[in-house]
Amino acid sequence: MMLAEKKMLDLDVIETQSAVELPDRTLPLVTIVITNLLNNLSVEIDVRNVNVAVQVCAAVELISNRILTVDTLTCDIQQ
Repeated sequence: MMLAEKKMLDLDVIETQSAVELPDRTLPLVTIVITNLLNNLSVEIDVRNVNVAVQVCAAVELISNRILTVDTLTCDIQQ
């Protein structure tokens, strides 16, 4: 199987191209609520990326279940 040889674009071809600027994406604001069940104290953290919120809650669950060995912390993601 032969590979196609790549050709460099001429400046004329590049200048005929147009670019469209995409609008800014607005990410939904989510709130992470971490609660200590022993004293019912909680902290709320606002983030604009749900993937970050999921990773934070995963870390909280890991700390609660593996390090503290007692389910004393909960993590909830709210919108």
